[in-house]
Amino acid sequence: MTDVVVTGASGRLGSALYAYLKGLGSKVIGVTRGDFDLASPADVSRFVRDTRPDFLFHPAAMTNVDACEREPEKAYSDNVKATENLARSSIEHGVRFIYFSTDYVFDGEKGEPYIETDTPNPVNVYGRTKLNAEESVTGIVKDYLIIRVSWLFGVPGDFCSFVLSRLNQGLPLKLTTDHRGAPAYIPDLLSVIWEMAKSGEQGIFHLVNSGDCTRFEMGNEILSILGMDAEPEAVCGTDVGFLAKRPPQSVLECSRLKHKFGISLRSWQEALGDYLKDAG
Repeated sequence: MTDVVVTGASGRLGSALYAYLKGLGSKVIGVTRGDFDLASPADVSRFVRDTRPDFLFHPAAMTNVDACEREPEKAYSDNVKATENLARSSIEHGVRFIYFSTDYVFDGEKGEPYIETDTPNPVNVYGRTKLNAEESVTGIVKDYLIIRVSWLFGVPGDFCSFVLSRLNQGLPLKLTTDHRGAPAYIPDLLSVIWEMAKSGEQGIFHLVNSGDCTRFEMGNEILSILGMDAEPEAVCGTDVGFLAKRPPQSVLECSRLKHKFGISLRSWQEALGDYLKDAG
């Protein structure tokens, strides 16, 4: 029997979660886009029936916000239909299903961080499909666990990689100031995700590091930690060609995590410092 299945095993969170669980000695199967079509009910049902894991983690998604805006049908297929299929098959075969969602389910009009019980109101296709997927999970899975994350960093290809790549290539560094969020350091999340999954707790949880910032502020923190004297240009999303509307702030507050588990993650600045020190 397989202990765990992780979808999106070549993505940022999925690959890290796969490696972490593998390191614990779990029997893990990682599913990538090339394995089979998650939007196919028959393929998904067959896979879950054959593997029968105890836990199925589903971070796989179409996460490029502007690409979702350009291709809404593909976004719906990747983000909603795939989640529906996995949720139904998990129920059918008695599998604990853990779905990963996003801060972009909110519209950003609240003047303070969002807690789990706040009403979602997404402003773009990506956010709408992720909310639709949440609604599918809550409608299908009785003991559902939904974990909302945001601004993931701590693996190659993240925002830090983008900043350093631009500087190393001598390209201008334009960073936005019109969206505030809560960074989440992937290595800090992994043990918490596993604890939450094993606990049997149900419902929606937010999971991010403490504090919030804009991309401009985070970029400056990266440069400060590395002792670099480059000066990013502060811009708006439209200045760098963003197609989809972004919420002005989508900061997540981890209220239920603190209440149910007594866990508060360290500040994103401290996590960023450790990451850049280790990466260097």
